[in-house]
Amino acid sequence: MTIQERFGALEAEAKGRLRKVLSNGNARLMELDERLARIAKDDWTVPGLRRHIDQLRSRAGNMRAEATRKAQELPGEAVTRLATGTRAPIQNLAKGLADLAKRLEPPRPKPVKDPEVEAQPKTKAS
Repeated sequence: MTIQERFGALEAEAKGRLRKVLSNGNARLMELDERLARIAKDDWTVPGLRRHIDQLRSRAGNMRAEATRKAQELPGEAVTRLATGTRAPIQNLAKGLADLAKRLEPPRPKPVKDPEVEAQPKTKAS
């Protein structure tokens, strides 16, 4: 590769980077212009700011009421979900533990037959 070709490649790469930087800069300037236009539209007078603050207070009050309602419903909903979601697994666990307990219990003693009692003849009660 000759020096002239290297300079050409370097120049092409530099032009590409400059175009990219300029396009990004222009995009950022457009965003800034849009934001400034929005701010300029706002009413910065005392009554305008008071109205805006009242709107924010209203939204905050609504959010507080909604959060309070949801917080009050939460324990009942949690219990309902626990009761419906865990009933079958708990029943299965109880059955499994009962089966395991039966296996671990010592066997019941077998009744021992007394040979003397068997040797006595059975009498009929009259």
